[in-house]
Amino acid sequence: MKITNKLNLPDMLVRAVENEYSYRPKRYSITSLLDNDRVLMLKRRYNDLIEQDVSNCIWMLFGSFTHYALEKIELKENEYVEEHLEHTFDNCYTLSGIIDHIDDEYCDDYKTTSVWTVIYGSNNEKWKKQLQMGSYLHYKEHGDWKSKGRIIAILKDWNKRETLNKEDYPKLPVVVINFDLGTPEEVEEMILKRFDEIIELEKLADNDLPMCSMEERFNNGDKYIVIKKGAKRATKVHDTKEDAENHLKNLEKNYPGQYEIQLRPGEDKKCLHYCSCNKMCPYYLMNYDKDIKEIHEELDKMTDKERNDLDE
Repeated sequence: MKITNKLNLPDMLVRAVENEYSYRPKRYSITSLLDNDRVLMLKRRYNDLIEQDVSNCIWMLFGSFTHYALEKIELKENEYVEEHLEHTFDNCYTLSGIIDHIDDEYCDDYKTTSVWTVIYGSNNEKWKKQLQMGSYLHYKEHGDWKSKGRIIAILKDWNKRETLNKEDYPKLPVVVINFDLGTPEEVEEMILKRFDEIIELEKLADNDLPMCSMEERFNNGDKYIVIKKGAKRATKVHDTKEDAENHLKNLEKNYPGQYEIQLRPGEDKKCLHYCSCNKMCPYYLMNYDKDIKEIHEELDKMTDKERNDLDE
């Protein structure tokens, strides 16, 4: 991945966030296994072409500072910090990972994250799998299974005032989330199943890779608004066309011809603003790259004969 510096930030920041992870055939990191199918494959196939600006990596860098501080502590017996491990399975695929902290009881991972991620538990399933795979690598290296895992979440947007207004708001800027990691046999089965999926994904062309779900694209779906004709603000936003039509029908009784329904298409916020491999994704290029989108719109207007003549 190429790190750009569009805001001309200090070069030290660029060097600090440069990705040193090298992709090798049949070797996958824990974090990559947690990506969805399309993102996982596109990142590997186009790593040398993908660009990310250093300004978008600041919080990742902040998280690295936490790990650096951990490396400086004096370790107890059977305690490990920032342990780099790999394990190769019988299918010749390798799992690699860096485990933040292991002690007599726990496998720990430190996260710099949002308050709302913790409140809604939106990453809990992914975090649990990450801890399970980290504990598994430690087990394969040392023969010592940790069935308890913890995420130590450092809340970058925590606001003390909100603790007075919201009952479920974290009382401190750090939260410990506990997980039961199960057994090593269960985790191995999960990892091998994921590698089986990856083996099939590697055979697919970019266009044939499974599409990211609407939730993964941060798309809330199409909305139907009832709005007064000529107005700028909607009277009400509806999730379904049927609800919007019923609303309009009621308004027509007292205000005939004054209101209308408009469609607001759902926007793929992650594709547009957060996905590092969007410029390599056929879905993004088809829907959001202006030049390619216009070409396909023109092709859609053509007859079959015109398309065949073009191919010839």
